[in-house]
Amino acid sequence: MIKELVAEGLGMFFFVFSIGVSRGEPFAVGGTLWTAMVFTGFISGAQFNPAITFAIIIRKAFGKKLTAPVLIHLLFNILVQIVASILAALVAWAIVRYPVYFDILDGYYEGEAFVAEMIYTGVLCAVALIVGHISESVVYAGGIIALTVTAGDWSVGRITGGCFNPAVAIGLNFVYYAKEGGHFSILWLYILAPLVGSFIGAGIATLFLQEVEAQKQEGNPSLNAPLKE
Repeated sequence: MIKELVAEGLGMFFFVFSIGVSRGEPFAVGGTLWTAMVFTGFISGAQFNPAITFAIIIRKAFGKKLTAPVLIHLLFNILVQIVASILAALVAWAIVRYPVYFDILDGYYEGEAFVAEMIYTGVLCAVALIVGHISESVVYAGGIIALTVTAGDWSVGRITGGCFNPAVAIGLNFVYYAKEGGHFSILWLYILAPLVGSFIGAGIATLFLQEVEAQKQEGNPSLNAPLKE
């Protein structure tokens, strides 16, 4: 388990560091996420997001496959993601001297921002579960997931900054709060909205993957064998 957690931490650090030094530029974020998934995914599964980890927990619970060791491993994944995010945010701040943080942009309300983060996190979690299940290629799956994040950044970034990741929000906003003050009170939205979206995404993925399994039993040649979750 240690090897998997180290890989998860390294990939998460690289991902959040890129967000910090690029100030959240969507192509830099998506490209770094894809790269990190490729070089660590075959070891750790490259979740890099408590919302996705939570979606995996929910899906395994739905399928009655959630054992105590698996749950403990996934919870440690979340802890590693948060710690790596804080460390990466600190290093990024030390280099660029401008802490990046997430907050609702002017002209929008908390309810609107909550729905935006919830919807795109739900889509992201559903895509991650489905693509990770039907594809054997980490490169392909990572590319689709990274493209989903990039699309979300472009779509609702002007409302919320486009986070979809509680660990990223905790790391970046914690460092900003420590250095500049403020912007920590809104953190609840960037934690709760993705977790609600995660639950919705896991439910959607479970329904869709039931159809995938049915097609496999019918011998549909277009579907690949699943990756382990």
